[in-house]
Amino acid sequence: MAPRTNQKNRTREALLAAARELMSDGESVTLAKVAERARTGRATVYRYFSDPGVLALDATLDIEVIPTSKLLEGLTDVRERVNAVARYYLDFSREHEAYFRQFLAESLKASLQAGTVKMRGARRVAAFGEALEPVRKSMTPQDYEDLTSRLAMTTGMEQFIILEDILRVDQDTGYRLQGGLVGALLDQYLPQM
Repeated sequence: MAPRTNQKNRTREALLAAARELMSDGESVTLAKVAERARTGRATVYRYFSDPGVLALDATLDIEVIPTSKLLEGLTDVRERVNAVARYYLDFSREHEAYFRQFLAESLKASLQAGTVKMRGARRVAAFGEALEPVRKSMTPQDYEDLTSRLAMTTGMEQFIILEDILRVDQDTGYRLQGGLVGALLDQYLPQM
């Protein structure tokens, strides 16, 4: 990589890290605050991200997740594989709650302004697809697609908000409720073996 490209990447990463710090502290992401945290000028931030909402979204999407293959390492039972993915994304949302709450706020605001809804949660869908790989060939393509989509609905920030804000249950109860949803879906879709 050329030195100029390396510098641009380092600057972008510094800006994303500064935005994540602000989000973690529960502060709103503004170009001025990011510039201050990243110890750079506002003009620099503006060159990379002219919209603080886009910066907040990118900062959240840039959070590194454990590769699904690593999550599934050593797991051969499909139910264990699926539950490992569901639990991981629920825990990931809990661990990065401040980021994801701002992410949801910014993405909802952006979709209202633009009149479109952008795909979120694609990592979950792919992860569940990988977890179901051992039984994929024994399912119809429609059932496989429906199951991965429905499983994606059982975890992530949206599910975390339901458990925390609406149901107000503790972590263990949340796991039990999530496990019941996942189990019911697997009972409905998995081929009888």
